[in-house]
Amino acid sequence: MGKKKNKNKVSGAVKTAAKTEKKLANKLKKELANLGEEDIAKVIAEIEHEEAKRSAAIEKALEGPPSPRAYASLTPHPMNNELVMFGGEYHDGQTTIVYNELLFFDPVKNTWRQVKAPSGPPPRSAHQAVATQANKGELWVFGGEFTSPTETQFHHYKDLWCFSLTDKKWEKVVSPNGPSPRSGHRMALLGRKLFVFGGYADDGRECKYFDDLYTFCLDTRTWTKLSPSGRGPSARSACVMLPVGNDSLIIYGGFSRMREGRTERTYTHTDMFKLVAKGDNWTWRSQTGGLLAPPARAGQAAAVNVHSGRGYVFGGVSDVEETEEDLRGEMSDELQHLDLETCKWHNVTLKSEQPRNTTTTRVEDTIDEDKKEEAVTVVTDEVFTMKLGSGPTQSTVSVAEPPPVAPKGGPGPRMSAMLAVQRSTLFVYGGVLEKDEKQFYLSDMYSLDLHKTNEWKTISEQPKLPDWLGTDSEDEDGSEESDSEDSEDDEE
Repeated sequence: MGKKKNKNKVSGAVKTAAKTEKKLANKLKKELANLGEEDIAKVIAEIEHEEAKRSAAIEKALEGPPSPRAYASLTPHPMNNELVMFGGEYHDGQTTIVYNELLFFDPVKNTWRQVKAPSGPPPRSAHQAVATQANKGELWVFGGEFTSPTETQFHHYKDLWCFSLTDKKWEKVVSPNGPSPRSGHRMALLGRKLFVFGGYADDGRECKYFDDLYTFCLDTRTWTKLSPSGRGPSARSACVMLPVGNDSLIIYGGFSRMREGRTERTYTHTDMFKLVAKGDNWTWRSQTGGLLAPPARAGQAAAVNVHSGRGYVFGGVSDVEETEEDLRGEMSDELQHLDLETCKWHNVTLKSEQPRNTTTTRVEDTIDEDKKEEAVTVVTDEVFTMKLGSGPTQSTVSVAEPPPVAPKGGPGPRMSAMLAVQRSTLFVYGGVLEKDEKQFYLSDMYSLDLHKTNEWKTISEQPKLPDWLGTDSEDEDGSEESDSEDSEDDEE
């Protein structure tokens, strides 16, 4: 009689993988012990447990603006003339702090208040939040990431939370078949459904980008994965996603990394797509964006003005090649708007920036944008900005504009700022400024009346740049440090 086979026998490859995982886990435990840092999963569980102990909401007025941060969510209150900020992070070159603060800003009184409500979510950044008027006002938060103070551990969330703006209570909404853990994704509200697209997850060994699209029905509280027809956006994070009415949305740009052999390449996308409902089905449609489409930038902030049918995009960073091996990040303070119906980009020029006694004719106003657009090169000398190239021929000549009447003021160059439109006023808060190879997290705030567009109003100034405790870009041996941190900033 033959020897009975062991049905539970494990292959050599599986054993090897298990041993490797065990070694990595033990190594991480030793590293964390040396750093005095607990396992990140344990930390998150303890925070959530402590949040659940709170029995009633506590409100506290802040003496000034919130602390510097980026990658938070800034959401228009659906009922009141307020803005709602949640989460975000701060990094000083040595230590990372991730927040789960829920903050409310009153633009009339120029005051902030903090609400500590029962059963709140653990800290996170690079999440997404949207608000709806249903049930007297709700704030929905999905995903994001938690980083340990030493940045040796990262955790991506796949949880969904609902905050009642009236009852001031959090609820963790558990529903199967939703998106996998991720951050840097985008979320928008169409009718009674949340739409979640893209993002990325990094477990320390592999960084994966997503191009999947999910909906969450607020009525049935169920997730559905969509498979629209047509060619849609490739896998990416940190894109611009703007709702158009209740039946379509626009996705523009984004960031991704791809390994090619032993090297890794980064991509800053500039393509645009519109997702359109056709009955019960959805279809992707490619869009051109027009001649004034932004250059390749990552870390742009975006918001929509539903009353005017415009989306606004501010800031971001472009990679400028200095040598074959060296890239420099060039920050932007440009504000543009996107016509959500035509999907064409336009520059936002403040009235204080209007040129004097000029006969300039804008090239883009004379071109039939349905014609094929050719490559355009942007040349700037900090005074004039001109577009050169073999564009469509026309009889109109564009003259470079003279310097503006007054400095533009308002928010300076930055990436990953918070942007929101409330009652036709655009608000910008914080973000990251890269200067002398250092990254400074900001806490300044500005507003712009979109009806008048006269000039930016300063709500709170940046008194000084925070202390930077990190090292320079080169270590003691003269070798360059990893650029993974910059890449993660772009992804969020």
